[in-house]
Amino acid sequence: MKKKYLTIGDLKRNAFIVAAAACMGLTSCGPNTQNEEWKTGDEVKVPDGIITELTEEAPDQWKITDERTTAPGKSMAILKYNDGRVDTLQGLELESQLKALADNQQVYQQGGGFGMGNVLWWSALGYMAGRTMGPQAGYYANPGVMNNTAAWRQDVQTYRQQSTAPRTGRSGYFRGSGTGTGG
Repeated sequence: MKKKYLTIGDLKRNAFIVAAAACMGLTSCGPNTQNEEWKTGDEVKVPDGIITELTEEAPDQWKITDERTTAPGKSMAILKYNDGRVDTLQGLELESQLKALADNQQVYQQGGGFGMGNVLWWSALGYMAGRTMGPQAGYYANPGVMNNTAAWRQDVQTYRQQSTAPRTGRSGYFRGSGTGTGG
């Protein structure tokens, strides 16, 4: 059985492709005097990373003792144990801990203790992991520490809004030029 192949210069097929493209809206429907409406926004700036320092005050009782910004992608949690040990969560280990926090956020939103998971959830790292509520002062050793990252949290909120917003001025299939004529 021999298959029939169309040649590149097939006039009927090329005319059909152009007509189909026009029907699908790949060409304009009329004069577009508002070119700015179709331009995409600026690139969304990734917020800085965060370093959160947790200090164990009693067995499995943690407080946030410091938070500061760092370069994007360089976030870490510094854990200072009651017995003098210091541990650092960063890279893949920190990512897996933050994913576990995000996956179990209902448990942490209800409060219930000052274990490492709860305190991390209410820190800036928890905000970076997806917590949308503001910080809770009870998890911080000092209210001033919580206020250190207020501008950073606003940058993260702006990043979330910009990265999920439509990238063009028009949204919706029948959104016209604003004159009520539909394009």
